[in-house]
Amino acid sequence: MPKQPLPPQSSQYVPIGVPTEKLSKHPGMIHGILSIICAIVAVLFFPLIFGITGIILGSLAFKKGSRVLGLVGIILSAVFMVLGLILGYLLSGMGEELGGIMGLILGL
Repeated sequence: MPKQPLPPQSSQYVPIGVPTEKLSKHPGMIHGILSIICAIVAVLFFPLIFGITGIILGSLAFKKGSRVLGLVGIILSAVFMVLGLILGYLLSGMGEELGGIMGLILGL
């Protein structure tokens, strides 16, 4: 009985049951979504870390073809990082140098 040739193997591991067509349609979509999530988190927690991470993930999404999500992620990450830094500055007590802006905002 002659041996059957083996089917060609791809260089990427794909688990059984995962359709391969859907993996390559939107390659940058995951990076774009993660970029927007990092932007939102940057307002409240570690704005420099999450802001820069969001900008990097947004640029990866932009380069991989998901241009709208990438651009939205980059812009939101930059804006929310600045807002997070300003909010952190004002809430840390250093904002008292500015004439008690937080007291005016909070109505104290």
